[in-house]
Amino acid sequence: MKPDLQRLPQSWMTEGPAAEVMRALTAEGDEARFVGGCVRDALVGRTIRDIDIATPLSPQRVTELLHKAGLKAVPTGIDHGTITAIADKTGVEVTTLRRDIETDGRRAKVEFTDNWQADAARRDLTINALSADATGKVHDYFGGLDDLAAARVRFVGDPKQRIVEDYLRLLRFFRFHADYASGALDDAAVAAAKELAPNLKSLSGERLRQETLRLLTARRGTDVWGEMLGLGVVQHYLPWATSLDRLRWVAELEQRHGLTPDPIRRLAALTMTGCGREVAETLKLSRAEGDRIIALDATRDAFDAASAQAVRRQIYAWGNDGARDRLLLDWLDRIDAAAGSAALAVIESWPRPRFPIKGADIVKMGVPEGPRIGELLEKAESWWIERDFTPDRAACLVFARNQV
Repeated sequence: MKPDLQRLPQSWMTEGPAAEVMRALTAEGDEARFVGGCVRDALVGRTIRDIDIATPLSPQRVTELLHKAGLKAVPTGIDHGTITAIADKTGVEVTTLRRDIETDGRRAKVEFTDNWQADAARRDLTINALSADATGKVHDYFGGLDDLAAARVRFVGDPKQRIVEDYLRLLRFFRFHADYASGALDDAAVAAAKELAPNLKSLSGERLRQETLRLLTARRGTDVWGEMLGLGVVQHYLPWATSLDRLRWVAELEQRHGLTPDPIRRLAALTMTGCGREVAETLKLSRAEGDRIIALDATRDAFDAASAQAVRRQIYAWGNDGARDRLLLDWLDRIDAAAGSAALAVIESWPRPRFPIKGADIVKMGVPEGPRIGELLEKAESWWIERDFTPDRAACLVFARNQV
């Protein structure tokens, strides 16, 4: 994963929405650069996701130049100098260079500057403090290129100071180490993280959620989570997420069977039985995410992988996604390899069916509205399930009519 300056400039820097925004900002001789993750990932050949641009120009001047170029400017973070430029229906964030003048571990008060190094100095990690102009010239004030070359993740300047400015940086350090590093954790960063980990509880659940879920699906996320447990970091904000063996096994199964790493499934693998609700509340999971982890964490029968018919019944009960989750979570100590693989093959190839008749069909048979309709439907559905979901609508209607 060595940085290659020959990879720059790339097409997104010279054509398309980001290039259009860059041309608008520099049309009258002003300076602007691509910054942060897009530069880092371009240098190591990774897919570019979000594109950010920085400039010494004030937000008002940025807006003026964008409008002159016929582009829309949305003041998405005007207090912190951020304007979202819209080009070809694509948003590109443009932020005025800043320096922190006051921080409290959760948010910062900033003032604008025209000093590129001062702006880079307020960023968290050296590999995130890189910037590049449209020609591909890279500016590196804190050794980010060397750290990329060494597959090393370090804070800009003093780790403790960086973390105190925003405690979420503590988790970001581990997440980036899991995604970009290959060696040992930086000693200075570890010392600061151990000391300041109790402050993670002061952060909002929404911010903790984002970093935690991204960490769990990072390239070496399972190993780094284990290191965080060993250092006592996790326990300060998520003391229920300690089942490391199950997490490793689920991650291995996902990789072995070509499944997309799933952060909620991995979080459920970590969670102690009966603590799903606490995890969901602490991380402020969405309604769907919270319901899912609570259901997976609840006391339940083990997944039945004894036969294809048993697997199909569970697919019908929980859906394909729910059945897959339960299979992977139970596989470690309850299911052998052959049965697990066969069950997974059924889950991937057999979509959950819909019961082919409804209450309206029973009404048409002359049954009046009332509980009798539900009873007949339930009886017909049980008959259909017992026959492995093979009877079609006509057969189900005949069965129900005979019960009437």
